Amino acid sequence: MPRIPTNNLNANTAVQAFINDLTSNKWGLNEAWLAVSKQLMTCEIWDELRKTWAQYYNQPVLRERNDYKLLANGSPNKALQESTLVGDYIARKLKIPRHDLCSYLGKFLKTLSIQPQNPRGHAFRSIVAETLARYGDPQITVEEEVNPYILFPGNQFNLRSKNPRIDIVAYRDGLPVALCSTRWTYRHDRVDILEEARAYMPVAKQIYPNIHYFGITAEMNPARLKKVVDQTKPVSPSADVDCLVHLHKPLATTVVNHNGDLAHLVDLVDWVHSSPNW
Repeated sequence: MPRIPTNNLNANTAVQAFINDLTSNKWGLNEAWLAVSKQLMTCEIWDELRKTWAQYYNQPVLRERNDYKLLANGSPNKALQESTLVGDYIARKLKIPRHDLCSYLGKFLKTLSIQPQNPRGHAFRSIVAETLARYGDPQITVEEEVNPYILFPGNQFNLRSKNPRIDIVAYRDGLPVALCSTRWTYRHDRVDILEEARAYMPVAKQIYPNIHYFGITAEMNPARLKKVVDQTKPVSPSADVDCLVHLHKPLATTVVNHNGDLAHLVDLVDWVHSSPNW
């Protein structure tokens, strides 16, 4: 299935690095999350004052930095313990020594030497689009950063951005069959995935009754994940969001011993396999 490239040069560079990882390691869809982790996940945090990356507990930084702390007795708090478990898991999957993990992560992101939030978000979107195009239904075309006013002319959308864009749109026979909102992480008090679904789906369903809406994330905070999962169709049949898709569901569930509340979280592999049904 073809992917229409974005105009974002950094995002396209990230996609090429992702493809190179897949090719050099002979990885497929099941390992795509590993290639994403190598490019976009870091053990470091960005020091805006010094304009450089700074080491932070020597573990993957998967949540807001303030979530990670040492307790009064010097032991890691729950978030830091979970980060250690994720690091152990990724090292095993990469088949590398655990102490080498941090040097394997963030390959693309750390080459930019700029504040990482926006570049990582754009890169994540484009890599998800490439993954869908590469491994999904070949009859679907994938486009990024689609102007909703062109896709749904004559409508207004109540969103914060003055120039909103739909992260990914999948088309079949030239007609949109799925809208996707991608977020590497998201805030608990401002969940763009839900806000965008509420804005776009009432209009989209009037024109295309069978259109789907998906949120796609690498978020690791269980409360934030549950907030969106609880507003998806498996839990609430009238919801605007079909499902929340995770880069690699085990990272947010079994690896860190979070299970029941996130039963309806969908793995990226299963989501891509579902594309013939759109």
